[in-house]
Amino acid sequence: ISKVFGHGADTVMIREKAILSGKGARGLVKSRVVVEDEALAEVVGITEGHAPGARGHVDCVEIVKDQAVASAMPAVKVTHPQAQVTHEAAIGRIDPKQLETLMAHGLDPEEAVEMIVMGMLR
Repeated sequence: ISKVFGHGADTVMIREKAILSGKGARGLVKSRVVVEDEALAEVVGITEGHAPGARGHVDCVEIVKDQAVASAMPAVKVTHPQAQVTHEAAIGRIDPKQLETLMAHGLDPEEAVEMIVMGMLR
Protein backbone atom coordinates (compact mmCIF):
# COMPACT_ATOMS: atom_id res chain seq x y z
CA ILE A 1 0.00 0.00 0.00
CA SER A 2 1.33 3.43 -0.98
CA LYS A 3 0.07 6.55 0.78
CA VAL A 4 1.45 9.92 -0.31
CA PHE A 5 0.56 13.59 0.26
CA GLY A 6 2.13 15.97 -2.29
CA HIS A 7 2.04 19.74 -1.91
CA GLY A 8 3.81 22.84 -3.16
CA ALA A 9 5.79 21.96 -6.28
CA ASP A 10 6.16 18.26 -5.38
CA THR A 11 6.25 15.62 -8.09
CA VAL A 12 4.96 12.24 -6.92
CA MET A 13 5.68 9.19 -9.09
CA ILE A 14 4.52 5.78 -7.88
CA ARG A 15 5.25 2.58 -9.82
CA GLU A 16 4.02 -0.70 -8.35
CA LYS A 17 3.90 -4.14 -9.89
CA ALA A 18 2.60 -7.52 -8.71
CA ILE A 19 3.51 -10.60 -10.74
CA LEU A 20 1.38 -13.55 -9.68
CA SER A 21 3.14 -16.62 -11.04
CA GLY A 22 2.37 -19.28 -8.40
CA LYS A 23 -0.74 -21.46 -8.30
CA GLY A 24 -3.40 -19.64 -6.25
CA ALA A 25 -1.21 -16.53 -5.84
CA ARG A 26 -2.93 -13.39 -4.53
CA GLY A 27 -1.89 -9.76 -4.85
CA LEU A 28 -3.13 -6.22 -4.27
CA VAL A 29 -1.53 -3.05 -5.62
CA LYS A 30 -3.14 -0.21 -3.65
CA SER A 31 -2.36 3.51 -3.57
CA ARG A 32 -3.88 6.55 -1.90
CA VAL A 33 -2.60 9.94 -3.06
CA VAL A 34 -3.56 13.50 -2.19
CA VAL A 35 -2.04 16.42 -4.11
CA GLU A 36 -2.55 20.14 -3.52
CA ASP A 37 -1.08 23.49 -4.59
CA GLU A 38 0.80 22.84 -7.87
CA ALA A 39 1.87 19.28 -7.05
CA LEU A 40 1.85 16.57 -9.72
CA ALA A 41 1.11 12.88 -9.18
CA GLU A 42 1.45 9.94 -11.53
CA VAL A 43 0.51 6.46 -10.35
CA VAL A 44 1.18 3.31 -12.37
CA GLY A 45 -0.16 0.08 -10.89
CA ILE A 46 0.39 -3.20 -12.70
CA THR A 47 -0.89 -6.66 -11.80
CA GLU A 48 -0.17 -9.76 -13.88
CA GLY A 49 -1.74 -13.21 -13.46
CA HIS A 50 0.32 -16.07 -14.88
CA ALA A 51 -0.91 -19.14 -12.98
CA PRO A 52 -4.07 -21.13 -12.31
CA GLY A 53 -6.16 -19.55 -9.56
CA ALA A 54 -4.05 -16.39 -9.44
CA ARG A 55 -6.12 -13.38 -8.32
CA GLY A 56 -4.98 -9.76 -8.31
CA HIS A 57 -6.35 -6.24 -8.07
CA VAL A 58 -5.06 -2.71 -8.72
CA ASP A 59 -6.79 -0.04 -6.58
CA CYS A 60 -5.88 3.65 -6.91
CA VAL A 61 -7.62 6.66 -5.37
CA GLU A 62 -6.30 10.21 -5.84
CA ILE A 63 -7.69 13.46 -4.46
CA VAL A 64 -6.81 16.71 -6.24
CA LYS A 65 -6.97 20.15 -4.62
CA ASP A 66 -6.06 23.63 -5.84
CA GLN A 67 -4.06 23.58 -9.12
CA ALA A 68 -2.64 20.09 -8.62
CA VAL A 69 -2.70 17.48 -11.40
CA ALA A 70 -3.04 13.72 -10.99
CA SER A 71 -3.01 10.74 -13.34
CA ALA A 72 -3.56 7.04 -12.76
CA MET A 73 -2.64 4.21 -15.10
CA PRO A 74 -3.84 0.84 -13.83
CA ALA A 75 -2.74 -2.08 -16.00
CA VAL A 76 -3.75 -5.72 -15.84
CA LYS A 77 -2.41 -8.70 -17.77
CA VAL A 78 -3.43 -12.36 -17.75
CA THR A 79 -1.55 -15.19 -19.47
CA HIS A 80 -3.40 -18.16 -17.92
CA PRO A 81 -7.10 -18.88 -18.54
CA GLN A 82 -7.72 -19.58 -14.83
CA ALA A 83 -6.12 -16.35 -13.57
CA GLN A 84 -8.15 -13.22 -12.90
CA VAL A 85 -7.01 -9.64 -12.31
CA THR A 86 -9.08 -6.48 -11.95
CA HIS A 87 -8.46 -2.76 -11.64
CA GLU A 88 -10.13 0.35 -10.30
CA ALA A 89 -8.94 3.95 -10.36
CA ALA A 90 -10.63 7.13 -9.18
CA ILE A 91 -9.38 10.71 -9.33
CA GLY A 92 -11.35 13.66 -8.09
CA ARG A 93 -12.06 16.19 -5.44
CA ILE A 94 -13.22 15.67 -1.90
CA ASP A 95 -16.86 14.59 -1.80
CA PRO A 96 -19.01 17.60 -0.86
CA LYS A 97 -21.41 15.32 1.05
CA GLN A 98 -18.56 14.17 3.30
CA LEU A 99 -17.64 17.81 3.94
CA GLU A 100 -21.24 18.74 4.73
CA THR A 101 -21.58 15.86 7.18
CA LEU A 102 -18.42 16.81 9.08
CA MET A 103 -19.34 20.50 9.08
CA ALA A 104 -22.79 19.59 10.47
CA HIS A 105 -20.90 18.02 13.38
CA GLY A 106 -19.17 21.33 14.13
CA LEU A 107 -15.97 21.25 12.05
CA ASP A 108 -15.06 24.26 9.94
CA PRO A 109 -14.35 23.58 6.22
CA GLU A 110 -10.56 23.42 6.66
CA GLU A 111 -10.83 20.99 9.59
CA ALA A 112 -13.27 18.83 7.63
CA VAL A 113 -10.93 18.65 4.61
CA GLU A 114 -7.98 17.81 6.87
CA MET A 115 -9.94 15.02 8.56
CA ILE A 116 -10.96 13.47 5.23
CA VAL A 117 -7.42 13.65 3.83
CA MET A 118 -5.78 12.24 6.95
CA GLY A 119 -8.39 9.48 7.17
CA MET A 120 -7.65 8.44 3.61
CA LEU A 121 -3.90 8.43 4.19
CA ARG A 122 -4.09 6.65 7.57
